[in-house]
Amino acid sequence: MSLFKGLFGPSKETVWRQLAEKVEGRFIEGGMFGQDAVQTTSGDWIITLDTYSDDDMSTYTRLRAPYVNSEGLFFTIYRAGLFDRLGKLLGMRNIEIGYPRFDRQYVIKGNSERRVRKFFENDRIRELIDSQPRIDLQVRDDKGWFKTKFPDGVDELRFRRPGVIKDLGQLERLFELFTESLHQLCHGGRAYADDVNTHIKRLRGPGGEILDKQLLWRGDPPRRDAADALGRRKDPRAIGALTSVLESGDTELRAHAIDALASIAHRGAIGPLVRRLGDASRAGAEPIRDRVADALTSLGQGELVDAVLAALTGDTSRLRDAVGGYRAQAIDAFVSALPGPSGMHSARALEELRAMEALPEMREVLRMTGTKGPVGAAIEASIRELEARSALPRPAAGREAVADTLPRVADDPGPATDTLPRAVKEGDG
Repeated sequence: MSLFKGLFGPSKETVWRQLAEKVEGRFIEGGMFGQDAVQTTSGDWIITLDTYSDDDMSTYTRLRAPYVNSEGLFFTIYRAGLFDRLGKLLGMRNIEIGYPRFDRQYVIKGNSERRVRKFFENDRIRELIDSQPRIDLQVRDDKGWFKTKFPDGVDELRFRRPGVIKDLGQLERLFELFTESLHQLCHGGRAYADDVNTHIKRLRGPGGEILDKQLLWRGDPPRRDAADALGRRKDPRAIGALTSVLESGDTELRAHAIDALASIAHRGAIGPLVRRLGDASRAGAEPIRDRVADALTSLGQGELVDAVLAALTGDTSRLRDAVGGYRAQAIDAFVSALPGPSGMHSARALEELRAMEALPEMREVLRMTGTKGPVGAAIEASIRELEARSALPRPAAGREAVADTLPRVADDPGPATDTLPRAVKEGDG
């Protein structure tokens, strides 16, 4: 075995296991027919090293990392050769970045000269590219390339080289190149721990996962981290982004956003939070509704919270007075609760609020749930009541009728007679 190692060097598995320790990642054993891999995380990104074979059965080493390509920048860089020089003479598009030696040695093609130049202004990126004997690095649009669908806005940074790389130092530098490149592509090379706009952009990124042979992308944990960071910053500029994820299918993200809004403590968050008081889902062991109630109470809306929660258990006595200017948002909360365990009480709350505008949603819920159970029967009864009320004559422009405009009974004394016009008698004047 020692003679074998002396002739051929250490095995790929040995080197890649050492690499996994160096980059604080993990070695993924491919088994008899699979491919080994090394994965590590850097910031919001998962970087994966593996090998693959093309249709000609040629083996390649590759690194790849999906990321949110918010600027839509695409480029490729590789070392110049005879074909490339001929390509330049024939007019093939090439971007020179203003570093003469680098421009002589590499071919760089891209869709934005300004953005490509900005990327390659990073000295460390150029040094790490120079350290590779062969380089084929590119940002690829996912359309038409991948068997696995990427979320909208997510593309891939990819390196590949023929053969199997077993040089530990070279592999370490490739991982550093990816980390530096992703930081430059996503954050312009700047520190972003205190940058509100960057965290807003992270929060608005796509969630979900990309699973190939390994997990390549997990979008929700970075978004949760961004929500936490915005809560710590307490900047009202983040309210719109935080409220936009309150409808997310990721309940953990919703919980993080609710906590962040409570921390920012701005009135602009009250309406969107009231809408979530009907949310019966859970983030871990805690109901989302409880988090919303705590957040609204901290924003001075304890009376509204108590009245809505009471209505969800059947007591609507305080509801109309408590919702005040947040009636529309409270209606949304009860509508969202109709399909859940408090659906019967939600229907009666909508009836109490005279929420004729909720009739289309109520009919749709009834269509899905049917009328056989107690919840369906309650929704149907509330619909009938609201439909009857909506058929009543209403004052013009929605104004409530005041007492002196209503028809009077026969014995009403009527207006004072001394204010009526008098007939003109002969001789007057």
